[in-house]
Amino acid sequence: MKRIVFGSSNHWTSPYQVGSHAWARLFARHDWSVAYISDPITPWHWLGRTGRERTRERWALWKSGGEWFENRTVRAWVPCSLVAPQSLPVFRSRWVMESWDGFTVPRVESQLCKWGFDLPDILWLDSVRHAGWGKLLRPRKTILRIADWSPGFSTTPASVIEAERRLLAEADLVIASSQSLEARLGEFRGNKPMLTIRNGVDAAFWKDPCPPPPEYLEIPAPRAVYVGALDEWFDVELLRQLAQRLSDVSFVIIGQRRHGPATDFSMPNIHWLGSRPREQVRAYVQHANVGIIPFKRNDLIECVCPLKLYEYMACGLPVVATRWDELERMNSPARLATGVGEWTAQLRQSLQAKQSAQSRDAEGESAYALSNDWQCRWLEWQAAWGKLA
Repeated sequence: MKRIVFGSSNHWTSPYQVGSHAWARLFARHDWSVAYISDPITPWHWLGRTGRERTRERWALWKSGGEWFENRTVRAWVPCSLVAPQSLPVFRSRWVMESWDGFTVPRVESQLCKWGFDLPDILWLDSVRHAGWGKLLRPRKTILRIADWSPGFSTTPASVIEAERRLLAEADLVIASSQSLEARLGEFRGNKPMLTIRNGVDAAFWKDPCPPPPEYLEIPAPRAVYVGALDEWFDVELLRQLAQRLSDVSFVIIGQRRHGPATDFSMPNIHWLGSRPREQVRAYVQHANVGIIPFKRNDLIECVCPLKLYEYMACGLPVVATRWDELERMNSPARLATGVGEWTAQLRQSLQAKQSAQSRDAEGESAYALSNDWQCRWLEWQAAWGKLA
């Protein structure tokens, strides 16, 4: 059996299920042996005021020595180190970036060798914090998958950007999740193999019917749902204005709420529900009326291929999203908007179309999601791997 080691930013049980989780599941379904290692936890994480639940989850994965998931096809673990790359000044250096795995207990390579993952067929990185494993594990091939424009995050230290650009030049293959991102990364790649494979969706999972979540008994329809991170790219001011203009619409926001002026407000028709596991999120989306992606348009977002767009559509929802170049290239049925005026009009039209007897129902959205199922992405990957191998 072929073996693949994932080095990812997000731990396996994170409520933010991103592309690396989907790719790990894909490899497992196609009879690869999968080890999934996420960014390290440190004792200092317990000092943080937020994210305690996530810290407990990561700590439990470390203490377990690695847990099985996906019917024992994926083994996931979180390393514990005395130092780890973080946005704090003392942990932003190149030395910490390159040396943290030397302070893990047990050592990462020892744990992987114990599981039989020395000399793997592939080391798949979506986090450059794990780049040093290439020398330790000696994989047959190293794949770098980049899903975001790193300089677009205000908290990205220079050491991470430097490490990513070194790895861009060294990896056997680089996969970008959007055409915009590939265009920006190309200058650091030269003539070496690189391609775009966009995000996808597990259509069968999202279409599987489930009952409404209990909270919806107290949240009247029509419901506009957002699922994902509430970070610097989430346009809170746009949400506030939409809630004022569309007072009859319930805005359901699922994700960890940031504290401070950005989200420190309450309105009767905005429902901040916090994070939910992936298995529960499906119910919130299925029983909503429209999916929304209210992002600020900036360098970071211009390179994003949004997973949530596919997930909303797999549930048959119409989608309204901020307009950006990559989203236009995706040629989806989503309604794109710029400014609160367009957003208000597009939301009204989406809700009316869904409720109308003459609506095209959900066939367009469902068909689009099915054409972007992860299995389609696997075929793209197989073609690339065949050339590389």
